[in-house]
Amino acid sequence: MSEISKFAVVHPNAKIGADVSIGPFCVIGPDVEIGPGCEIKNNVSIEGVTRIGPRNVFYQNCVIGAAPQDLKYKGGPTETIIGMGNVFRENCTVHRGTEIAAGKTVIGDYNLFMVGVHIAHDCILENQIVIANETLLAGHVKIESFAWLAAMIGVHHFVTIGKYSYIGAMTPVHRDVPPFMKFSGEPNAVRGINEAGLKRNKFTDDDLTEIKEAYRVLYRRGNNINASLDQLEVPDDLNPHVKYLCDFVRRSCEGRFGRFEENQRLDNDSDRIRRKPQETRDED
Repeated sequence: MSEISKFAVVHPNAKIGADVSIGPFCVIGPDVEIGPGCEIKNNVSIEGVTRIGPRNVFYQNCVIGAAPQDLKYKGGPTETIIGMGNVFRENCTVHRGTEIAAGKTVIGDYNLFMVGVHIAHDCILENQIVIANETLLAGHVKIESFAWLAAMIGVHHFVTIGKYSYIGAMTPVHRDVPPFMKFSGEPNAVRGINEAGLKRNKFTDDDLTEIKEAYRVLYRRGNNINASLDQLEVPDDLNPHVKYLCDFVRRSCEGRFGRFEENQRLDNDSDRIRRKPQETRDED
């Protein structure tokens, strides 16, 4: 049976699953669905078209499903979709998608978002990601599973962060982050493989050896990146992790500014014109 504080404001049209706890001074909007076993502590706002799976925990002052901070958003019923078992610590914010692109912000399963994390519109986050305090994701960012982002990082829009990567604290991330690698600094650079993270996730010694050699070829020998990729991709029995790394890096090299997803953007300058309030009223 759900436990809802008498001081919470839950719209009668909201769909609340079994065994959900909603603390005092929360506000739950009419188009919100909350799955079973979720715990929503005090002073949390969940709005917009938002679907939340089971066993998520939202700490104090989280705001989930709010409208994007994006000029191309025109007020449509875009979505926020959250999977299961995620933890959102204090003051996290997640914004719903925009009409351009898929119209969804999507978060997978078993992720940990520490204090003050911001996830902007149209972001796609996979599973078992850790993002530390005050790290901010701009719109259309993609993060693959098992990535680890340290504190106070700013991620540029349309960046893709590869699986099992690690980004050091206070890094301004302008371009795609290769999988399996440690990444930090300004200018951005790959600093080695994320050996501790790979061992934690049970990569074999053979896999580690192959990924280390790929790192040396790509980032330590001074070759042209395309020549290095050609060299790595020669064997027919290429290690699958190395193949994934090569495919990722090649796509990123083809992207504008080192961001593959930048090539996929559908908006243009006219979509980002800030109209005066009177112009909006006249159209209505």
